Amino acid sequence: MDTKRLNLSDSELRQIVNDHFTTCDSADQAYRIVQTALEPFSPCPEGFLADHYALKVTIERNGQTELLSFFVKCLPTENPVLRSYLEEIGSFRKESSVLQRIVGSIQRHCPWRTLAPRVHLAVEEQLLIMNNLKSDGYSVVKREGGLLEVVFVQQALETLANLHACSLVLEQKQGKRLPELFPTVLNENAWVQTSTSTRVKDVANVIKLYTELVKICDHWHGPRKQTILERLAPLIRKIYTYVEPSHEFRNCLNHGDLWCNNIMFKCDGQGQPIGCALVDYQLSRYVPPAYDINLLLYLTTSRQLRDENLSALLDHYYKCFVDTLERNQVNASEIYPHETFLRCCQHYRLAGLIHSTIISGEVTLPSKFLEEIFGDLQSTASFMPDTKVWICVKAFQADERYRKHLIELLDELFAYV
Repeated sequence: MDTKRLNLSDSELRQIVNDHFTTCDSADQAYRIVQTALEPFSPCPEGFLADHYALKVTIERNGQTELLSFFVKCLPTENPVLRSYLEEIGSFRKESSVLQRIVGSIQRHCPWRTLAPRVHLAVEEQLLIMNNLKSDGYSVVKREGGLLEVVFVQQALETLANLHACSLVLEQKQGKRLPELFPTVLNENAWVQTSTSTRVKDVANVIKLYTELVKICDHWHGPRKQTILERLAPLIRKIYTYVEPSHEFRNCLNHGDLWCNNIMFKCDGQGQPIGCALVDYQLSRYVPPAYDINLLLYLTTSRQLRDENLSALLDHYYKCFVDTLERNQVNASEIYPHETFLRCCQHYRLAGLIHSTIISGEVTLPSKFLEEIFGDLQSTASFMPDTKVWICVKAFQADERYRKHLIELLDELFAYV
């Protein structure tokens, strides 16, 4: 695949390589770029909101050749409707700003853990070139339905704790909150209610999807089913009240999109996780840490795992959170005493449940239905266009695992109706 499709100049290629070398103690050595190549990042699409490639750069230095690999995200070239949608929600602008300006500043307070990829080059809000975390030993752990074992959830919670805590450290050091330090960067772009937003129609279609699933499923009966159908829409729309910064609990940087493909793990020789990095910061927001915590738990664990391990998992997060603050000379008890933390987690439980239910219809689809979506330009034109609703309904009728997982989530959600 020709790298010309990225429209990179020679100086931009050198900027990418130079920035790469600043992180590996060899920035002063001369090199020559021999050739470049562009390849699909993987045989299957890695996500819904961008095209993904591997940029391979062969260099020569000290008489030897080396192959460097970088991760590329760019606006879709073959789907103008999806491209327009991504421009509307500002996903590239947000991710570039969050990673370069906020996470870059936060990472300095957490040198012991990689929180996110490093951006080497951002071009006109339509192209991001980053270090390839796969080259550093990280990978997405593929599990049925995206559900993880406890040890992986613990690692993900440790990274979240470091991310959240270090954003608070940055605020303490600067004497200002993130929205003051980085105006407009964390403005909500996922769950917005402006009348012209495609996302409003997306949420309406999510409500249509779950209305259809409740209607065709015999798991709920009679008056109970009718009550659910009457109250489903206002319950889903409560998400809008949770994505605004809190006036009760301390806010921090949240990742905001914690499904399994956005969580990468580094494992030892026995397959046990020893590190975790988060990718795709294009829907980040400024809310209390419990939003991310609940979102992660509902998107990556079964109800049985949560029932058996919730208290221990929250304790694990809080221990890492406190440790990170104290390693940066910030008093955790002044920001989140343990009792306040637990109260915050309980308050945002519904937020995580609603958010995970909204996107689980899409992100837990069986592979053959995902192939159907990616094979149709209209199905990928936004988060939940009409065509995708009926693909999800078809999957619910045909695939027992998918149906069981959604019913499990909906049962917990409908406890609030």
